[in-house]
Amino acid sequence: MFIDKNDYPALGFKFKVTSNSSFISGLLFGFDPDESYFQSVSGIGANLSTMPVINAGLNNIQYQLPNGTKYTDLDLSRGLMKSNSPMSKWVMKSLTSDLVNSVSSIKTRTINVFLLEKNSNNEDEIVMSWTFFDCYPKGFEIGSFNSNKSEIAIESLKITYSHFSQNTGF
Repeated sequence: MFIDKNDYPALGFKFKVTSNSSFISGLLFGFDPDESYFQSVSGIGANLSTMPVINAGLNNIQYQLPNGTKYTDLDLSRGLMKSNSPMSKWVMKSLTSDLVNSVSSIKTRTINVFLLEKNSNNEDEIVMSWTFFDCYPKGFEIGSFNSNKSEIAIESLKITYSHFSQNTGF
């Protein structure tokens, strides 16, 4: 009996995150994706919101009609780097700019998350990927510092996006 490697669950312990400027400018002018390594990625999810509608005259019947998809925020966490990566610079500029309340000051990006595994040649191979569109930073946080413990300082980035696509079968 032959078992396809796609029949096994994907392991989620090795991944890569890349970003680029907005998708349109990337297509028109080409982009130089900056690559960032993160300790954890969470928030890949979508929920269909519904709106209740009560049938006129039949008070014991209620329909749930689709009302649009809502996406969770993407949370990226990693050890605090001594030098800022291009992604960290983008987040800080977006959140701390004097024009932060101006929509024109927010530069969106497309963010890609790649789930990787080693192939037979011991090279990283993409198992699955997600592309997040129209991303912009929603939050930035640096974890607590404690001089009594020898722990890595963690920075967390919260990114919001308009929608995402999942890519499989590489």
